[in-house]
Amino acid sequence: MTRAATSDRFATGARIGDYQVDREVAVEATSVVYAATHVVLPRQAQLKVTHPGSRDAAVQLLREACILEALSHSGIPRVYECGVLSDRRPWSAIELVTGVGFDRFVGDGPLAVSDLVVALRDVADILRHAHERGVVHRRLAAGSIIRTPRRRGGYAICDWDDARTLDAESDVAVDPRDDVHALGLLAFHALTGARPEPLAAPATRQSTASGRFAEGFTPVQSAAVYCPAAPGELVSLVDQLLAEPVLRPTSHEVYDRALWLCDTLDLVPLLDRPRWTPPQGFVKEGAPPDDSGGFAIRISRIRS
Repeated sequence: MTRAATSDRFATGARIGDYQVDREVAVEATSVVYAATHVVLPRQAQLKVTHPGSRDAAVQLLREACILEALSHSGIPRVYECGVLSDRRPWSAIELVTGVGFDRFVGDGPLAVSDLVVALRDVADILRHAHERGVVHRRLAAGSIIRTPRRRGGYAICDWDDARTLDAESDVAVDPRDDVHALGLLAFHALTGARPEPLAAPATRQSTASGRFAEGFTPVQSAAVYCPAAPGELVSLVDQLLAEPVLRPTSHEVYDRALWLCDTLDLVPLLDRPRWTPPQGFVKEGAPPDDSGGFAIRISRIRS
């Protein structure tokens, strides 16, 4: 843990730990978010500093840092560092994920089937990694999903500040099936360009053991109503993501089925093609040979 000078807000050029503030990005309920650059390493980060006097904000920021540290996936940002200001406000430096938000990528929809299937596969892969480690995102939305070409997978999930572990003592429900349902809402809109609408007849109270509707659950119209030309397996998957909780597939099952669709539809997007990086370094084209055996070093690391 490192310490830095105290200030309620930091201007451009201010120093927090080993990071220099580039600009203020957002003011959230619990913290102020800055874009910052490490003063030594070629690293940019998203810097979060909690508001003064808020114990709950401090707990939430440190919880997010601990959860991200427990996860290791190319689609999940890393925690670089945590620190404490002199006024005891914690801060954290989190990997800055650049790319296009899924909400901007989809727009008003619909999205091409190939793009949607790849998105389902990559996002489900991230969720299954988190769920297998007992972590639930709990706030999956189009704005928290980033389409990025700079990673092994084509997508990343950010904004884990509301995430919880399954064994956490909390008044709020923590259920991995909620993440699956949230993914279903996004997939439905991306496939059809519409929002899910409930069926005309409301659901009645029936036993979940019978495989029917749970109390208070209202089924929605099938995606086939809006997009009859879509592949049947894709429509079935999207519909099941929005089914009642006991009938929803797990994130692992969603990943397997989306992967099968990718293979069946022969989808090989540009993001999945192998990228070449010089193993040790490079010499500029046209440069004279170096008799000393030296070479220029390229710093390049892709998280796996």
